[in-house]
Amino acid sequence: MSLFEVQQSLSLKQQAYEGIKNAIVLHEIPPGSALFERDLSENLKISRTPVREAILLLEMEGWLTSIPRKGTFVSKITTSDVEEVIQIRKALELLVIELLIPKITEGDVKQLHEIYVKQLDYVKDNGQFISIDKDFHIYLAELSGNQRLINLMGTISDQIRWFGVSALNLPNRNEQTLKEHAWIIECLKNKEVEKAKEAVSEHIEHTRLAILSSVGLSE
Repeated sequence: MSLFEVQQSLSLKQQAYEGIKNAIVLHEIPPGSALFERDLSENLKISRTPVREAILLLEMEGWLTSIPRKGTFVSKITTSDVEEVIQIRKALELLVIELLIPKITEGDVKQLHEIYVKQLDYVKDNGQFISIDKDFHIYLAELSGNQRLINLMGTISDQIRWFGVSALNLPNRNEQTLKEHAWIIECLKNKEVEKAKEAVSEHIEHTRLAILSSVGLSE
């Protein structure tokens, strides 16, 4: 989804919010970039009032930073941002594995594999690839049956995409991600809890290192 593709059924404020946020997440508006209400209004074909309201909401959520007498800017990605989100993600996903293993069915594994195959089709399209990546991990959370856990995963999923989309520009990172997903699926198919947790841990660690490298941050 680009800056211009939003559901027309949403309110104008929500259309502006979704359009700007998705552009930020996918680095169509890169970290550190200045935002201008007029340009956003013209691009989104929405009046400046809902755009201004969306900007205020995005600032409250931490996506934007306003500097007096200078303007409003997309927040920059910092090492601490990445480390904190990755720590939370790892804790949540390991719990997901523990909860879903006893109840996962052949149908669930088949559905995971279908998501994997769909992701294969977009290995050269980073935007679609990382969107399907989100689907893969959210579906794992849904299989846990824990609604609060699902909600928590949903809460951090956009930040994970924001950090991760630049990592997909690294050589062979998309292909490596697919291999890691395939390993996770295989472990889940065999209901091997410890191996599945190991697969998830390695996947998250490789993602962490790729993100830090891609955005020019050191460990």
